[in-house]
Amino acid sequence: MSLLQIYWRALTYLGANRLKVTVVVIANVVLAAVSIIEPILFGRIFDAISSNSPVTPILLAWAGFGLFNTIAYVLVAREADRLAHGRRATLLTEAFGRIISMPLSWHHKRGTSNALHTLLRAAETLFGLWLEFMRTHLATAVAILLLIPTAISMDWRLSLVLFALSIVYWFIGRMVMKRTKEGQASVESHYHNVFSHVSDSISNVSVVHSYNRIEQETRALRDYTKNLLAAQYPVLDWWALAGALNRTASTVSMGIILVIGTMLVQNGELKIGDVIAFIGFANLLIGRLDLLRQFATQIFEARAKLDDFFVLEDSVEEREEPAGLAELGAVRGKVEFRNINFAFGGTSQGVHDVSFVANAGETVAIVGPTGAGKTTLVNLLQRVYEPDTGKIFVDGTDISTVTRKSLRNSIATVFQDAGLLNRSISENIRLGRDGATEEEVLAAAEAAAAADFIQTRLTGFDTSVGERGNRLSGGERQRIAIARAILKNAPILVLDEATSALDVETEARVKVAIDRLRENRTTFIIAHRLSTVRDADKVIFLEQGRVAEMGSFDELSDKGGRFASLLKTSGLLTDDSKTAAE
Repeated sequence: MSLLQIYWRALTYLGANRLKVTVVVIANVVLAAVSIIEPILFGRIFDAISSNSPVTPILLAWAGFGLFNTIAYVLVAREADRLAHGRRATLLTEAFGRIISMPLSWHHKRGTSNALHTLLRAAETLFGLWLEFMRTHLATAVAILLLIPTAISMDWRLSLVLFALSIVYWFIGRMVMKRTKEGQASVESHYHNVFSHVSDSISNVSVVHSYNRIEQETRALRDYTKNLLAAQYPVLDWWALAGALNRTASTVSMGIILVIGTMLVQNGELKIGDVIAFIGFANLLIGRLDLLRQFATQIFEARAKLDDFFVLEDSVEEREEPAGLAELGAVRGKVEFRNINFAFGGTSQGVHDVSFVANAGETVAIVGPTGAGKTTLVNLLQRVYEPDTGKIFVDGTDISTVTRKSLRNSIATVFQDAGLLNRSISENIRLGRDGATEEEVLAAAEAAAAADFIQTRLTGFDTSVGERGNRLSGGERQRIAIARAILKNAPILVLDEATSALDVETEARVKVAIDRLRENRTTFIIAHRLSTVRDADKVIFLEQGRVAEMGSFDELSDKGGRFASLLKTSGLLTDDSKTAAE
């Protein structure tokens, strides 16, 4: 995108506050226009002094104008600040909502820290652009347009110097932007690397401590920041050179104006007050040219930060659900996978030609080695991913024709990683159903064998679980996740290694709760521990993303295939037990 396209798109975010923004901008334009009066009054003061004319009225007018200008500027700047801060807060909220709504495949491909860093950098950049737009950008353009004809009307010869200065500013700015375009893009890339490394290390701080990686991680960050500075310094050097050249050009221009002005006064062609007024105009113009240069620099730096953000925004819009999708009504629980194919981008991993039916109220166990596609199947059911080909039906309805929200309202999931938020135990359980009463939360906790350990905490259900539940044991986290699913009371239940973190005694207690929960619900159990799937109505054995075997637990045990082989490996099936069963 060009600089102007970047700038225009940045301003479109102000559309929600169009009226207030317009008022603030007009006020700043008016202030910029009337600021031209100040050097005129200043020049007349000196003319009055040199001609022994009354100077008091002009001094009072000058002082009153200055006071008005100061008060008006403060009031307008205050409103601009409020608008920019408010819009930034809204942008963060809106963009956050869109980003977290994206499918997991999008997050896995892009990286969570990358998306977060892109959003935060863009929010600050847009804030700066909005603030300066309301305060100075249009005001600067208007002031320059008014200053030039006013200066020419005073003396065209002195105006030529200002015109030449403007060309020099433009040339210097264009040269520096051309020289630093690639460098600024590289700087943003290095910023992403620094942020990603910090985020990665802190989110895995327990591993860093356990393996004594503190020094190595710090050293790696130091290397990343060195690379960042190595890319940043040349860009800063060019802009420092631009500043020096602009300052030199403005100083030389002022010197030329003084020399020419002195000659014109000595020749009687100008009054000394006119020269002083013109010097005031020159200072105003130089100040506005400096603001114009800062504007160009700001847009130039913003492009590297906003290009990626706009790509992110566009990708979010592309993945938004089309309007008019139906709502999935009351669900009995019949689920059909019909010729489902899905592959992760650039790999052969996924699921291939999977077809099966889970009748309402049945329990289906999905087993197989790591990476076989077990979790991928239930993610497809919840439309975390969309199948490349094939369809999934719930009670005969193609789930691609209904909203994700209505579909997921009918599914309760207990993940292998409990997935607790850094909130209270009560709030984490209530994720299952907003508005649940305290009695309902307690009942869900009791059903999940979690009430006992919760009540041993000093603050009970108000206890904060910490980041990702790190203040609780693995078993405690899992029981809260189960309580959350119990509270949701959905017709379809997904248990993704739901008891993997529990000890034998607790697992037995939770299994009773799960068995009650499974009644009259279609349940999908994903498990490595094959002992947990014994009661399933149907077992689907996946291997390399394909259905290798399908049947009841006993059927597959007797078949002597891959499932039976795994049972033998885990000690759950022996030749003696098979003979006894026969």
